[in-house]
Amino acid sequence: MRAFRAAESGRALKSGHAAQVPRAPAREAPGMNTLTEAQRDRVLALLREGKSLRRIEHETGHRRETVAAYGRRAGLLDGEVAQLHELREPQSVCEPHRERIDDALASGASLRELYNELVERDAFRGSYSTLKRYARTRRSSPATSTTLMLAA
Repeated sequence: MRAFRAAESGRALKSGHAAQVPRAPAREAPGMNTLTEAQRDRVLALLREGKSLRRIEHETGHRRETVAAYGRRAGLLDGEVAQLHELREPQSVCEPHRERIDDALASGASLRELYNELVERDAFRGSYSTLKRYARTRRSSPATSTTLMLAA
């Protein structure tokens, strides 16, 4: 122990005492965390299933960066599997009810009545404001009002 403290502080030791400084275990690549074979196989299996890097991080406890490095090295983050991880456009909660909403808009039904019907019959999870915003995007042409001014 005395030899370790001396080596750590950079002091010279008396003859007969060898400084033994513990060494860090060797890694496969500089700056890369090393996983056991079982951990690596699990990470690669989860990547093949199409799980996201964040989901794998949560399930295994290994950082996303580590998971991504192993995925790249195995060639799984190129091509098909990479497409699974691309960002997707979020889908509106109104989208599953699109036909009913379009029919109601075409027939001139009140959005408030449509909202109440969707909530009661289809367990609609969105808010009335969400339905209004969605209806605005679905209308084929915006409502316009015409003002006719007559000269007296």
